[in-house]
Formats: sequence, C-alpha cells, structure tokens
Amino acid sequence: MKKLLSLFIVALTALTLHAQTVAVLGFESDNFCIEDKTGTMSDLLTDELVNISHITVVERKYIDKIKSEMKFQASPYTDPATAKSLGKMIGADCVIIGTADVFNCTLTVTARTIEVETGKILYSTKMTCDTWSEFNQKLPDFARNLVSKIPVPDRFEGTWYGIIENGEYSDEYTITFAKKGKCAIDIVPDGDFDATTISAVGTWSDNDDILRITAKFRTDIARLKNLKWTAVYLLDDSGNMFSMNLPLGEGGKLVRVMFTKQ
Repeated sequence: MKKLLSLFIVALTALTLHAQTVAVLGFESDNFCIEDKTGTMSDLLTDELVNISHITVVERKYIDKIKSEMKFQASPYTDPATAKSLGKMIGADCVIIGTADVFNCTLTVTARTIEVETGKILYSTKMTCDTWSEFNQKLPDFARNLVSKIPVPDRFEGTWYGIIENGEYSDEYTITFAKKGKCAIDIVPDGDFDATTISAVGTWSDNDDILRITAKFRTDIARLKNLKWTAVYLLDDSGNMFSMNLPLGEGGKLVRVMFTKQ
C-alpha cells in the first residue's frame, strides 16, 4: 500500500506540470575517471534547462523515486525504448539521455532528446571540453540546443475570443490556433450593423513567452488589413485566459487585450 501511495503521489505531481515537460534521465559512463561525476553533470544540465521559459523540468527526486519504485537498473537510459518507458511513468513529454567519456584527456558528452509519445529522437548533439571550466561555459548553448526541436507547446491550441477596444472602435476577434504554426482568424468590425465577418489564415509562434501572430485580410478597413502582433503574453494559472499589450492606433499606444478560451 505504501508503495502504491508513493507512486500515486509522484504521478499526481507529474500530471500537474506544464504540458511540455522535460526530464533529464542522466548520463552513462564506463570511464572510471568520470563515472562519479555524471550525476553532477546531469544536475548542471537540469539547472540550465530550468532557465528556459517554454519548458518545465521534472525534478530529479521524482525521477529517482520512479526508478526506485519500479526497480530500474542503474544505467539503462541510453536505450531509447527504455527512456521512453520511464518518461511515460514520470509524465514527461520529452526525455534527455546521454553518455560521457574521456579520450586523450578530452571530455566528450553526447546527448539526445527523445519525444516520449513517439519515441522519436528530436535532437542529438555532442560537446567536447578540455577542462571543467570549458564544460560550464558551453553548457548553456548545449542545453538550449537539446530543447530547440521540441514541438511548439500546445497551450494555445484551440479557439480563443477577445475584444480589442481603442476608443474609436471595438473589434471582436476569434482566433483558432492549430498545429504547425497555423491559425485562423475571424474579425467582426465594430460600428456597422451590416458588417460581415472578415476571415484569414495566418501564422503564429510562441517563443520565450512572446506570441507572434501575422495575417493579411481582404478588407477596405485599413486597421484590419495587416495583422502583425509581437508581444509578451501572460497566461493565467488555469490556462484558459491570456493577456498582452499591443501597440495599436496612432503613436503606437499600448492597449491591453484579453483572450478567453472557448
């Protein structure tokens, strides 16, 4: 019963994490010179990943707990199939596995990012260092590269509704975010009872908490012809509402816009 309760607590914690979670499963090494340092290397990589805004990193204690409860062997994680299985138990979307070795006094670290759902290797990279100081210098870029191919988070996927008011007008927006950076936008212009909805297909991206949306509309309304938004957004804890400040109108006056998921 105690074992089942522990697994339930770990699973529940994992489920509350962000939709795009990453777990560092550790580095494997057969070289006695560095085998006692692979844990520190994993922790340093985890610390770097925590600073990347569009992912959430699974804490090592939860990973270790699952390993212990399920009696995983000491270092089976270079096998993608095993990494995928462990990643599912942790609740991660992607896992990072790797190896470390020393050749001619040069440390070589190889790592792969694996998508848990498909087992696909999203990214593979290698880093060589002659000193630990060089390892620390190269680690930030190494970490960013490992998560650079992770699919765009699905936190926006779906349909959102909002009204943009700028004193002179009040336009209603319905934006449907789809996969692969595509979106559909419907706008109901304000001030004309006979106005019809204007629609367009555009593109979107979500990087470092900056939302970018672009679309072109066939309309005679000047303010609605070209939609080019690039702004920092704030997503509420429920994931059903986000806001951002957009420069609209003359002088680039900032207008706060709120969108609610439908």
